Amino acid sequence: MSSVAKPKGPLPPRVYWTRRLVALALTFALVFGISRLLSDGGQGSDGPSARPAAAPAASPSSGRTPSASALPAGNAEGKPGKDKKEGGDKAKATKTPLAVPTGPCEATDVSVVPSVDDPAYAGRPVTITLNLSTLESPACTWEVSPDSVVVKLTSGADRIWTTQDCEEAIPAESVVVRKDQETKVDVAWSTLRSDEECTRFTSWAQPGYYHATAAAYGAEPKDIQFQLLRPVAETITPEPDPEPKRKQSRPEDRSQTRKRDR
Repeated sequence: MSSVAKPKGPLPPRVYWTRRLVALALTFALVFGISRLLSDGGQGSDGPSARPAAAPAASPSSGRTPSASALPAGNAEGKPGKDKKEGGDKAKATKTPLAVPTGPCEATDVSVVPSVDDPAYAGRPVTITLNLSTLESPACTWEVSPDSVVVKLTSGADRIWTTQDCEEAIPAESVVVRKDQETKVDVAWSTLRSDEECTRFTSWAQPGYYHATAAAYGAEPKDIQFQLLRPVAETITPEPDPEPKRKQSRPEDRSQTRKRDR
C-alpha cells in the first residue's frame, strides 16, 4: 500500500504519478471508444447510409446499385419479363381465319385423295374417306354426288367395287373445299363385290391387298393401297354348369319304397 501511495524509484515521485494518470486516461478513452463503436453498430440500420438487405450488391465496376426502373418491364427482380413472352404466345395462338368461298368449284380444280383407316377387315363394313382440297382456288363450294365424284376398288386387274354401280354409297351434300385445309367425306363399303345393279347377292372380297382410286370427274385420279385383314373369330368361353342338387326324398316316397320291398 505504501508503494502505491509513495512510489519508489530513482526518478522523482511526480514522474511516476504522471505516468499513472496518462495510463488511466488511455484506459478510459479505450473503453469509451469501444462502447461508442458497439452502440453505433446496433443503430446503423436507421442511418441514412443504410442499404436494404434485399437490395442487390453494387457492381464492382460501376459502384452503383441498379434501380427497379432499369429492369425489364413487368419484373422488378431482373428476371426476363413475362409480358412479352405471353404476348408472343397469344400471337402464335391466334388462328388464321378460313378463306371464304367465292363461288362454285371447277371440277378440274378439286383434288380427291382416298384413305382407309387401319385395321380394315374382310366381311365387315369399311369406311373410305375422301380428302377434298383445291389446287388453285382459296375456297369454293362443291356439290358431292355420284355425278361429281367416283370411287373404284380393284385388286390387280380384278374390278372389285365402284360407286358407278352403287351410287347410294356417296352422300349427296354441298361442301366448302379449301386449298389450305382438307374437307372429308365418308363413303361406305360393305366389302361385297359390286355388279351393275349393286345387288346383295355377290361374293365377299377376300382378305388381301386392294387399291382405292378416287377422282372428281375431269380431274386427275388419286390411288392408294390398303389391306383387308382376316376377321378374328371371337373366343367364347363356356360357363361351367352349376352342380345339380340332390333331390331329397319325401316321407311318402320312402313308405312306397318299403312296400315295394316287401
